Amino acid sequence: MNKEERIKLYRKVIGNYGEAAQQIVAMEECSELIQAISKKLRGRETNVEEEIADVEIMLEQLRLMRDSSLVDKIKEEKLQRLEQRLNS
Repeated sequence: MNKEERIKLYRKVIGNYGEAAQQIVAMEECSELIQAISKKLRGRETNVEEEIADVEIMLEQLRLMRDSSLVDKIKEEKLQRLEQRLNS
């Protein structure tokens, strides 16, 4: 599925279930990723990759609900600070 198809699908999902419901799903998916990472660090079998995919899908939906260009700007600023810290 290409980017345009994904965006169309996300908009349909958001329209169908509503922003509030999709924000709750995003929180749940983040929680599941946290749990999977925790299990992995304790040496238990886990599905970290699947949970990463779920979180990325929800993040893409959240970007559609918010100011994506502002997210990009903030992300760039944070990456620049990170690079500065590593080069100091």
